[in-house]
Amino acid sequence: MTKLEKLMQEFCPDGVEYKKICEIATIARGVRLVREQLKSEGEIPVFQNSLKPLGYHDKSNVKANAVFVIGAGAAGEIGYSKVDFWAADDCYYFICPQGLNNRYLYFVLMKNQPLLLSRVRKASIPRLSRTVIENLIIPVPSLELQHEIVRILDSFTELTAELTAELTAELTARKKQYEYYRDSLLSFKPIKERERERERERELYRFTPIKWMRIEDVILSLKTGLNPRQNFRLNTSESNLPYVTGKDIYNNSINVTERTDKISAKALLLINKRANLEKGLLLFASTGTGTVGRMAIIESYENKWGISETLYAIKVDEKFVLTRFLMYYLYSNSAKDQFVPKISKGSVPHLKVKDLQDVKIPVPSLAEQERIVSILDRFDKLCNDISEGLPAEIAARQKQYEYYRDKLLSFKELTEEK
Repeated sequence: MTKLEKLMQEFCPDGVEYKKICEIATIARGVRLVREQLKSEGEIPVFQNSLKPLGYHDKSNVKANAVFVIGAGAAGEIGYSKVDFWAADDCYYFICPQGLNNRYLYFVLMKNQPLLLSRVRKASIPRLSRTVIENLIIPVPSLELQHEIVRILDSFTELTAELTAELTAELTARKKQYEYYRDSLLSFKPIKERERERERERELYRFTPIKWMRIEDVILSLKTGLNPRQNFRLNTSESNLPYVTGKDIYNNSINVTERTDKISAKALLLINKRANLEKGLLLFASTGTGTVGRMAIIESYENKWGISETLYAIKVDEKFVLTRFLMYYLYSNSAKDQFVPKISKGSVPHLKVKDLQDVKIPVPSLAEQERIVSILDRFDKLCNDISEGLPAEIAARQKQYEYYRDKLLSFKELTEEK
């Protein structure tokens, strides 16, 4: 018999009593701060409409080790602070009596988060009513049992965090290794400048003539999609076709998800008259914070999605350059050194067509390009397998944790009948 089972038998032989949160704890609303009262750095975080601090303040209004729920913005998000903090007016925090463990309450709320999220009012600013939180019914076992549940779940949380850190470190190391090898393969330096190269590579570079050409001279066309603000509206009742932007391109692939914007069939016709999307085109993200330079090759196209004006659709002349070779080279530091300084530094970063077309690239023989692409494809697959595997492993651990948490917090309700 486990310690938890012994405690259940000792303190809750007939089950656990369930109560509304308002019957066992006080729910308080925070106090608004104006922007002038906030600092960008400090020791007292201010929580307002998300779990990310809005800023920092000189004073706190909630003691450390307290649970809170966001009431507007990221409504329904549940937080736990190990330090003193300031709760602003869209933050509800809990004052627990001696018979209720703060950390236990946090775990119970996390178990019930799907219910809280389902009660969020979907307005221009999502909101969660205080009444919904107050009327939430939760199990209230003995304090000894609460402490043991907290101990078990905190241990599980710590183990999951350690695994995540280890896998993330492995992913980072593999990506650095990949980037180093990619840039080495694509440097095309003279033999005397290359260090510790294998003899086979020395022979290839010695007898393979390298020309340098502007991108404009090795492509057949460069087109874009359309601007929705000028040409059509997004996400209307008639919109059911994906509208791909830079945020939908990552890991060298086009990723259509529920967050991808939607357009109508009429809008798609307008886009394809302009962009002429087809299999084999290279998509290059030209606009957006953190997205400029993302790329993907269209592996297949069935006329079921369109692209925004923030994507360049490039058709490569494969008499000169393989599409995948061009993509890999544009990811290299050598290429980035040419176009990154030309990205506009405005509120929305942007790389002009001319500045991309002016980038100079090495053009070895097609056979040499195929060799390099083959090597980098293998590295790319390795890195992306890890990238996909890391979230999958973390998600699996999270599901395992949630399952275990919910099992621990699923008590038999106390009834009048035994």
